[in-house]
Amino acid sequence: MTESIENVANLDIQKPTFMGSPGITGADLRAWRKKYDMTQDMLRLALEVGSRQTIITWEKSTTRLPRWVQLALIGLEHADGHQFMTGYRFSASEARAIRKKATF
Repeated sequence: MTESIENVANLDIQKPTFMGSPGITGADLRAWRKKYDMTQDMLRLALEVGSRQTIITWEKSTTRLPRWVQLALIGLEHADGHQFMTGYRFSASEARAIRKKATF
């Protein structure tokens, strides 16, 4: 990056050229959700947003969504196990067993 330190605060992360990706629109979000057989409420839980209405508003949007939404979807695609994608809640004993197996 050739920006000087003074100009970093002026960077617009909403610009399509920022980090090489134009981001996603509401239609893209809906298509992604359908591809992974998720309901709007399941996606709300996975993204930890306040209400299903947020997902509905995003899906109706024709403008680009916040970059973190796209990054979160990428993370969900790579999540280990289908349980997370379906909203499955681990019991305390299941969570402990999984943590013991995890290699970080």
